[in-house]
Amino acid sequence: MYYRVTTYGFDAARRDEFLEFADSLRDELSAVDGLEAVHTVEIGEGEGMIIARYTSADGAEEAQPQIQGIMGRMAPFLTSMPQVSAGEVIWEM
Repeated sequence: MYYRVTTYGFDAARRDEFLEFADSLRDELSAVDGLEAVHTVEIGEGEGMIIARYTSADGAEEAQPQIQGIMGRMAPFLTSMPQVSAGEVIWEM
């Protein structure tokens, strides 16, 4: 398994609209090859984190054009550039 963690700032005043937009992406995200799960976490007011699980690093890399297109459509809600960290799972419970 391979994870990508993306932190970002968003317009807290548009939180509900932002979540509605995210809901509209469910089918599109489900169709991304290699993407197994996505969790979005609110880590503070106007601060979020996306945790995405992929089948492999190669799967994550191949999915990036689709994911970048989706993230680009989220731009109207964002207040900072997304910051991405990623890596292979080395331990789990």
